Amino acid sequence: ALSPNDGMLEGDEPHYFSVGRSGLLNIKRALGCALEDVAAPKRILDFPCGHGRVLRHMRAEFPLAEITACDLLRDGVDFCATTFGAIPVYSHSDPSRITLPRNAFDLIWVGSLFTHFDAMRWASFLPFLRDLLEPDGVLVFSTHGRHSRQILTEHPEVYDLDNPRRDQILKQYGRTGFGFVDYPTHNEYGISIAEPAWVCRLITSIPGLRLVGLNEKSWDDHHDVYACVHDVAWKAHCT
Repeated sequence: ALSPNDGMLEGDEPHYFSVGRSGLLNIKRALGCALEDVAAPKRILDFPCGHGRVLRHMRAEFPLAEITACDLLRDGVDFCATTFGAIPVYSHSDPSRITLPRNAFDLIWVGSLFTHFDAMRWASFLPFLRDLLEPDGVLVFSTHGRHSRQILTEHPEVYDLDNPRRDQILKQYGRTGFGFVDYPTHNEYGISIAEPAWVCRLITSIPGLRLVGLNEKSWDDHHDVYACVHDVAWKAHCT
C-alpha cells in the first residue's frame, strides 16, 4: 500500500522499497550489536515516520509489536495508523511539546532527521530520544557522513544547494567536522553533514547513551547509521 501523497516515492517504486528494506536491515544489525540475546522488539517508535517507507517493513518483520508513528507530516502519520495499525502521534519542532511517553520504547528508528538539523538541535533531540527509551532500549539513527561530503563536493545538486551554501557547509565541515546550512526557503531546517568522530563525541557526551554501533554509508548506500543503548548504569557513571 502506497500513499499518493508520499514525497519519497519520486516515481521510483523499486528504489522506494529498497530503501525501506535497507532501513530494516540496519535496524536488525543494530539490535544484534546492542543486545546479547536479541528478541523481537515489543514497542517501537518510528520518528519521523513519513508515509511508512521503513515502518511498513518493521510491521512485516515484527508483526506483534506496538509501533508508534510520529511526524510533523500529519497526513503521513494518519496513513501509517490506517494502513499499518500504528499508534499516531503528531510531532512538533520543540521536543518538549511532543506527546510521547517516557521510558516506553525498546526500539527507536530515526531515519533522516538529524540530516536536516543544526548542531543545537542535535544536542536537544538526542537526550529527548534517550528519555523515550526504556532501560536497555536501542536507538538507531542515520546521518550524512563522509560519503555525503563527497557528494556535496562532486554533485551538490543532489542536496538542492546553491554554490554559496555548498561552499559554506563544506567550509564548516572542514573546520569542525560538522556543517549545516538552511534550505533557501526554510529557517532552521536544511542539510547537515557530520564526520563520524564528531557524532561519536556528541553521543559519548550524553549521559546514559552508550554507543554500540557505527556503520558508514550503510542505509541505501548513502547514510551512516549509529546504534546506541539507553544504559541507566552508564548514565549514573557518566554523571
